[in-house]
Amino acid sequence: MELKFDSRTDILEVFPTRLFMFAIEGGAPLNDALKAAVLAREASGEPNAGGVIGGWRSGGDLFDWPDKGIDTIRQTALGAVQAVVPLIAGGDCTFDVRLSGSATVLRYGAYEKSHLTPGHHLTMVYTVEAGDAPNADAPENGTIEIDDPRAAAGLASLPIDTVGRPMLVAPRNSQLTVFPSWLTFRTNPYYGDGERVTLTLAAEILNLKRS
Repeated sequence: MELKFDSRTDILEVFPTRLFMFAIEGGAPLNDALKAAVLAREASGEPNAGGVIGGWRSGGDLFDWPDKGIDTIRQTALGAVQAVVPLIAGGDCTFDVRLSGSATVLRYGAYEKSHLTPGHHLTMVYTVEAGDAPNADAPENGTIEIDDPRAAAGLASLPIDTVGRPMLVAPRNSQLTVFPSWLTFRTNPYYGDGERVTLTLAAEILNLKRS
């Protein structure tokens, strides 16, 4: 009797969770316009929608703003959704998309609490201004931390296994990170000069049909 196993064919990946990382080339003019719009909203006295400690978050009406750059980021988000949904669905498909979004401003020491976007299917985080990057003194500075959705995984994982541990994403200017809306995520405290500005966009997929 012989125990046979081929690592090339006899491993099944179960419950995979994919993050899709997009980047806008030449995004600096767009980011300048979006940052100006967000900071103007904050300065106007619009109430903080909550969920941010030491910073500011707008309401969920980002795509109703008349400011320059908003329609461009809407089209960018739609393009990302059009690329991602067929990969999740396993082939060509048709669907409609309903978008919503908010803006977040973090300054020194500010952070975002853990949250998710119920009622939606995809969440997108677009980095308008990343600010200072993580460094040796603050290795998690301003990183986006995404929790492993398998709540019990950490109870039996090996000491050096990454299962059950959160995923850290270091934001960069013009980066659009797309992931399922059932993932819980947060932003670690930002220790940098100036503002850290991001947009959180959510997509609801409607009338999905295979082509």
